[in-house]
Amino acid sequence: MRLLVVGASGFLGRNLLLAAPRDWDIHATYRAAESFPAWLAGARLDHVIPVRVDLRDEAAVGKAVGKLQADACLFLAADTRVRILVEDPPLDVHNNIAPVANVIKHHRGGRFVFVSSGAVYMGHEGLVSPHTALDPSIPYAISKYAAELYVRSAANRSWFDGSVVLRFFGAYGPFEPARKITTKLVQSARAQEKEFTIFGDGGNLIDVMCVDDAVLGLLAAIRGPANNVTVDFCAGSPSTLNEFASAVGLIFRHSFELRHEGESPEYIRFHASPEGMAAAFGVRPQVRLEEGMRRLAAWLGSPEAPR
Repeated sequence: MRLLVVGASGFLGRNLLLAAPRDWDIHATYRAAESFPAWLAGARLDHVIPVRVDLRDEAAVGKAVGKLQADACLFLAADTRVRILVEDPPLDVHNNIAPVANVIKHHRGGRFVFVSSGAVYMGHEGLVSPHTALDPSIPYAISKYAAELYVRSAANRSWFDGSVVLRFFGAYGPFEPARKITTKLVQSARAQEKEFTIFGDGGNLIDVMCVDDAVLGLLAAIRGPANNVTVDFCAGSPSTLNEFASAVGLIFRHSFELRHEGESPEYIRFHASPEGMAAAFGVRPQVRLEEGMRRLAAWLGSPEAPR
């Protein structure tokens, strides 16, 4: 298997590279993470070739991947700074649509696995599915949906051998950004901090899985058998942010006093089912929240975690 991983230096990318078979020939793109090649060497991932490229530069993308002929491409790259993108739509186009368009123009070979977002359902309430009509209401959600359409269009034109669109609802675990609510909750709970602040009223929904489950799903999507499909990729256990914060606190025998301030730009009132992934690729999340959070806590206490 020759695999191209686009956006490999991030949270999902590093976990996937650690779990992927060592007999795969993997080309892994990155842009700003200068320590990424050294991290690969330290992890003894000798089968992974780092490829530094700015995905927003179409000519550079063509030079980097145009002749690769990968058996599959996994596209992970994304600018997920929702608050900033709401205020700067051109930045959303530049960082979340142009990179996808540039890569699909030059990727020739096997299937294209695009990690989209459950955010495309923004504006809906209750249970959603790939059959739900979409009318995303904020930048990032809009760009993810637009990117999905570009990927499907290219597959329909046989630029590559089919596509898989995963509407991902999120994960937690090692290598996640320090700004993520899961890291903040674990650190606050372990420090026995009295208060925890949530943007908005905390009534919006969260449905995240352990990254180990996320990686198993990504590997299954790369291998098949389903092709030319769009599926929801979620834990299937939604809760409000208030409920989630309290649950994480209790895992570490701590009770937060929750404070609320401001408004959340991404107020989620919808949820999805994991059955689509089970039907298409034979996988469903297995790691319980308590075990997953303890794994995250262990990593946060390790030398690899950012300080």
